[in-house]
Order: sequence, then C-alpha cells, then structure tokens
Amino acid sequence: MNQSIKSFVRARTRLSKLNRFLLNNSPSASFCKVEHFESFDCNQSSDKRILEIGFGDGENLISSAQNNLNFFFFGVEVYEMGVANILKSMETNGISNVKIILGDVKEVLEKNSVEDYFDEILIFFPDPWPKRKHNKRRLVSEDFLFEIKKILKKDGVLIIKTDWKEYAEEIEQNVKKVFGRYKKSLDKKSNLVTKYEKIALKENRKITSFETY
Repeated sequence: MNQSIKSFVRARTRLSKLNRFLLNNSPSASFCKVEHFESFDCNQSSDKRILEIGFGDGENLISSAQNNLNFFFFGVEVYEMGVANILKSMETNGISNVKIILGDVKEVLEKNSVEDYFDEILIFFPDPWPKRKHNKRRLVSEDFLFEIKKILKKDGVLIIKTDWKEYAEEIEQNVKKVFGRYKKSLDKKSNLVTKYEKIALKENRKITSFETY
C-alpha cells in the first residue's frame, strides 16, 4: 500500500506526564507502538478476535471488551491522546482482553504476516476528507480493503460506518469490488452510541452502515 499519502494529520497535543508514562511503560501484552509491532499473535486463543481501526476515545472498544470477556480485541489508533486515555481506562478497570497498537494501520498491515485471523473488523466513522483535492487521503480504498480481506477469516465480518453521503457511495463501490456480498443499512440503531455517532445525529446526518458476509 502507498505509504506516501496519509489518511490522517498528526494532532499537536501536549500529553500529561501520566499519559506520557502510559505510552512509554504499558506492558507489551496490552500495548505496542507500530515501530515495535511484528505481527498479530497467532497463538492468541479466544472465542472471537475483533479488530477496531481508528477507535477514537475507545468508548466502543472498552464497552465491548467488558461485555465479552471470552473475546480478544485489538485496537489501532494513530492519535496519542486517544491511546493514552484507553490505556488508562484499561488499567483502572482491570481489562486484560485488549491490545492497543499506536500507529498507522497501513503500516501495521504491511508488517503483519498472519492471515485469516479476525472474526470481525470494525471501521467506524473514518475521516471523510470532504474536500475533493483531499479525497485521495481517504482510508477505505480498494487497495486497503484487499489488505483487510487477507486478515479477515473466510466467514468473518467487516463493518464500516460513515455519516458522509459521498464517502458512503465510494465505500460501497470499493466493498462491492473487493467483497462482493454485503448488507447496507441507513440509520441502523447501535448498541452503543459513540462520540462521533452522537455528533452525526446531532447534525442530522444519515449514518450508512456496511456489513460484509
């Protein structure tokens, strides 16, 4: 995959001493930076393995992990603040069935050598890059989905949500090319309404969901 075009812009944030400590001292079983990532753990035995890409503040990831103790969750996020906050929550709540990777998911996929691994992969509200000149930065491209398909089990499920109509049309074209079979729904009720979903609903934007099968 092309690494010269990023699907994100680094946020200029100042981390607290505690957050910086968490990013530098969290145990390797629950956290790693992309430069230290080698591959998803093929020895990880759980009823299900679930990957959430771009988890933001981690609200969905934490809730899912707490409610499904027999599942193992991976989360990939590029923003340090979100990662530090979820590491803090994991430590406070004694959550041990989650591993967080700080870095660009494209780089994670390039380094990974395990295929046919995840039961579910979630991509909720990726940055729409609405300006036409920035469309090339969008994460959910055809090439990206081919990489996702490699790590998804044959009967695994990819779920994508967006509140940006034009991006939804592009995602649908790419999902159709790569996966063929999928379900599309509008404003499907979520078990947990997360931060970005609340913003979309407040601004009266329709939420489009795609689920492969």
